[in-house]
Amino acid sequence: MNRLTNNSRKFCFISNSDQSYLIDYINLSRSDMNIDFSFENLNLTELKNYAPNIIVIDQYFIDTNFDSIINSIKLNFKQAKIYFLSPEYADYNGIIQSLNNPNHYYSNFSLDILNHINSITRESSNNDYLEAS
Repeated sequence: MNRLTNNSRKFCFISNSDQSYLIDYINLSRSDMNIDFSFENLNLTELKNYAPNIIVIDQYFIDTNFDSIINSIKLNFKQAKIYFLSPEYADYNGIIQSLNNPNHYYSNFSLDILNHINSITRESSNNDYLEAS
């Protein structure tokens, strides 16, 4: 079991399955923690109790509209950094930062977004991002 330290990051991966393949691309340290949910099995109470500081929402390979779940996550986790990965953003270069919440980032599954996620530390309040061009 991982111990939570001041430098630990608490990740939540939400995807089409109960175990996200994205963890293979995220540089987790031994002190980082992670939890996986599928859209269909998301337990909002459990997620609130876990209190992640980074949420990665993988919208690839889904065949159902989960907008209500995504909107609920946006409302309930305003302080967490939330990354929305979707083929919808395939035509953009870089990362789009939400105007409504500076902690929300939209991108396709690219090296830019992976580097951005991997650069986040627990204490990071830096909202640097790459603009779409």
